[in-house]
Amino acid sequence: MTPPSKPKQPGAQSEAHDAQSQQLDDEKRGVIRAVLCQSPIWIASVATVMMTGALHSWSDIEYLLFSTLVATPAVLAPIFFPGHSARPSPWWQSYWLKLNIWVAIVVGMGTYAGTAYFFDLMQMRYSFDVQWTFSSDVVGHSWQRVPVFIYPLTHAYFMTYFTVLMASESYLVKRFVLRSFTARATVVVLLSYVVAFLETYFMASPLLSDFFAYKSRHRMLTLGSWGYASYFVVGLPMVQRIESGASWTLERVVLEALATCMMILGLLEAWAKIVGPL
Repeated sequence: MTPPSKPKQPGAQSEAHDAQSQQLDDEKRGVIRAVLCQSPIWIASVATVMMTGALHSWSDIEYLLFSTLVATPAVLAPIFFPGHSARPSPWWQSYWLKLNIWVAIVVGMGTYAGTAYFFDLMQMRYSFDVQWTFSSDVVGHSWQRVPVFIYPLTHAYFMTYFTVLMASESYLVKRFVLRSFTARATVVVLLSYVVAFLETYFMASPLLSDFFAYKSRHRMLTLGSWGYASYFVVGLPMVQRIESGASWTLERVVLEALATCMMILGLLEAWAKIVGPL
């Protein structure tokens, strides 16, 4: 007979947990580096079509093909990045997949329903010559619709935004030894505003004014960026929870992403009540 196995000692269990946590942290850092390294691809691609005016002659197919190609590196780059996975696990348990699923859900909600808040409250205007649109028929009062190609394009953007936010927040917390809730919350809010402001500054450019603009760019930059920052004020703490200390199931990733969406909508509703249209 095989002798019964001895139960693990508390010290051994603690060491195993610490080793797993370290592997998860190493994997997360590898994926963040991979996403950041591929980010210049979509930035250069978007800048090129903006400066060349290629958008003026595109159809739905070309818009969608471009946005899909731009989003592909954000989805696939971590797979091929050296050291992206520090633990032996199947691909469906990897951090890169969980991060992409989480971002895809947040982007999907934000694009489908959240864009209405930008149309109605922040006076955003889309003028893309497209027929393929997909957005809520209930949320918002604007006649405007969201082009389908915006979905994969925004996925590329938000993969970069959230990895930049995670890396920046981690650096600042360690650099200045920020331990209190107030200090860390302040960092999250300020970083969120900076990302929202910079995206608005560069995307609401005269180069894109024929397709995308705000009624008052100045008011959107200074005041509206606080409303846009709702996505990151909620999203940054929530995305940091993924694989924090223990491996997550895909079901938990989906549920946490959906919870994030509801909190973002809550902040946008608060913005609507407190600030109203710009």
